[in-house]
Amino acid sequence: MFFYTALILLFVIFFMFIFFFDQVKSVVESTQRQQISEVFQPLLNHLHGKSDDEIRNMANSFHEKNTSFEFCLEAADGQILYQTENFNMIQNDIELPPSNNVIVKGNVLTERKFHFITGDSSERFQFLVKASGGVTLYVTGTISGTKVYSEFIEKMVFAFVLIFMASLLAAALFARQIAKPIEKIAKDTKKMSDLEPVSAPASRKDEIGQLAGDVYKMYKTLQVTIQQLEIEIEREKEMEENQRYFFSAASHELKTPIAATSALLEGMLEHVIAPAEYPKYLRECLKMMNEQNKLVSEILEIVTLSNDMTVQEQERINLNEFMTSILSFYRTLADVREQRIDVDIPENLCCTLDPKLFRKALSNIIMNAVQNTPDGGQIHIYTQEMKKGVRLCVFNNGVRIQEKMLPKLFEPFYREDKARSRSQGRSGLGLTIVKKALDFMGIPFALDNVDNGVLFRMDLPHE
Repeated sequence: MFFYTALILLFVIFFMFIFFFDQVKSVVESTQRQQISEVFQPLLNHLHGKSDDEIRNMANSFHEKNTSFEFCLEAADGQILYQTENFNMIQNDIELPPSNNVIVKGNVLTERKFHFITGDSSERFQFLVKASGGVTLYVTGTISGTKVYSEFIEKMVFAFVLIFMASLLAAALFARQIAKPIEKIAKDTKKMSDLEPVSAPASRKDEIGQLAGDVYKMYKTLQVTIQQLEIEIEREKEMEENQRYFFSAASHELKTPIAATSALLEGMLEHVIAPAEYPKYLRECLKMMNEQNKLVSEILEIVTLSNDMTVQEQERINLNEFMTSILSFYRTLADVREQRIDVDIPENLCCTLDPKLFRKALSNIIMNAVQNTPDGGQIHIYTQEMKKGVRLCVFNNGVRIQEKMLPKLFEPFYREDKARSRSQGRSGLGLTIVKKALDFMGIPFALDNVDNGVLFRMDLPHE
């Protein structure tokens, strides 16, 4: 960029030098022609009606007063009437053009009807004019502006060299101010295309600063978009992995009881089992089929909650009354094991949420608490006021979960004690359904070990 700027400056300065030189030369020569015309005009005015001798005397007298010029007076018939000693004709066969026509450099130049002819050298000139009576005046001399031209050229060259150097310095500074930020923008853009980190541009208030700022904003936007895409890709991979695991585990969970049921029925058909034992084994088959039916229903619930097309139907519910309606069934199970369920929820506390999804989640939470609380234990359900909502807590005492197992409890078919869970008819999908339902409703939750038990908490929106 600096090279092209310097080249343009050089051309501009060169043509400016030529222009100014030509203008000064033109002014000097024009001034000199005007001075010559004014000097010889009185002589020409007195030649009218004079004899040849009178003309010679007037010319001689004029030359004594004006020795700077060499001139010659020629009669109409070509006879030389008067000629100075050092007069030297440059050219005498010029056809004079009409008045006021101007031709330069070896041609005729008219100045107030005085015609100037320059020779091959620009330092000499010839002046001629037709006076009355057919007398022609020839004047030769040296152009006095030659020295002026030389001095002018020397000074102009020096001045233009200074101007050129100053222009180069200014161009260098200007190019640095322009090219350096643009070069940085180009380097940053290359880094952006390679997904390399780029620092924020320096603050500038001009167009380049605005461009750099816009490019950086675009980079940050693209960076955020790329990060979001990476997160989305990882999420999709995780979902696909979870789906593969879920269906693999579901197939395994379904295959085992189906195989057991088939074995029992085949044993009956092949008379391996005595007819007297049929009722016992048929009841066992029915029990396993009921468990399978429950498992299939839970799998369908998880699939439904995983569907993005599912729409929430939110309603305003009284949390105390809602909890009472759910506990009517689970109190019976708790009474069998001599467990106590205490509820501490204000009677006028209301929330707006999807009652079906919330019932599904809350039922599994309470069932999990009843199943894991020791006989004679306590389950405490209560609320805590929060800045933005209300926290619903379900606490069951006398139990503790290993810390490394806490994150895995919400995975499909995960059981802390698999043998015990199967004997109690647990599918291992209860907390998975809880997580799916609460995540779908956007309700934050956590399961933690606390003093003397385990606490499940949910942060509900509060009116």
